[in-house]
Amino acid sequence: MTSALPHHLAIIMDGNRRWAKQRGMPIRAGHMQGSATVEHIVEHAHQRGITWLTLFAFSTENWSRPAHEVKDILGVFRYFLDRKGKALIDKNVRLRTIGDLAGFPLNIQKKIAELVERSATNTGINLTVALNYGGQSDLMLAAKAIAANIAAGRIDAADIDENAIKQHLYTAELPAIDLLIRTSNEKRLSNFMLWDMAYAELMFMPVLWPDFGAGDLDQALEDYAMRERRFGCDGMQVDNKNRYIS
Repeated sequence: MTSALPHHLAIIMDGNRRWAKQRGMPIRAGHMQGSATVEHIVEHAHQRGITWLTLFAFSTENWSRPAHEVKDILGVFRYFLDRKGKALIDKNVRLRTIGDLAGFPLNIQKKIAELVERSATNTGINLTVALNYGGQSDLMLAAKAIAANIAAGRIDAADIDENAIKQHLYTAELPAIDLLIRTSNEKRLSNFMLWDMAYAELMFMPVLWPDFGAGDLDQALEDYAMRERRFGCDGMQVDNKNRYIS
């Protein structure tokens, strides 16, 4: 069995559009309801003692959605940052982002920077939001940065190891993912934090993200606690904190 809780929980929040379509509502309504779910799940994860929570909010591929939907999503981002961001920070949430924020409008970039700075000394749950993020792009940029450093003589190619690669990723400050949850019963990773999910436990749940509640998270955590994590070795070589021991 694993330790009681994942140290780092990641969630691919899927199903906002289907939720709205099933109810004959505009897609924006699904994204709005999904943003309310974010607030509730962050608070519940915090209460449960989760230390790190990462949410996949907007991928590099999401820009290819219809222009009106992208506009609606950006509007929901602004609403959430203005109305909910400060409330979460006041509850001791530490906010980070990963991804290329330069792709977003300046007012969104500035608000995110403000909230990240204001939360920098918070000691509660570490909430990371992936925005304009793609796992393959992350690895590509890391490879380019490492190659540039080698060419400039700042590092030796022989010294490149897993830690060196990690330090060049957007996710450098984040620990490896222990549990990934994807809602709406889609069973794929969708280019999310590929390096950091090397040994993650995967859980695909049928509930659509706007309907995902505290009970669903509790169910996922209970399932996780029953799993045995081996990290490619014999179960006897992993201690009760999921670390390899020889």
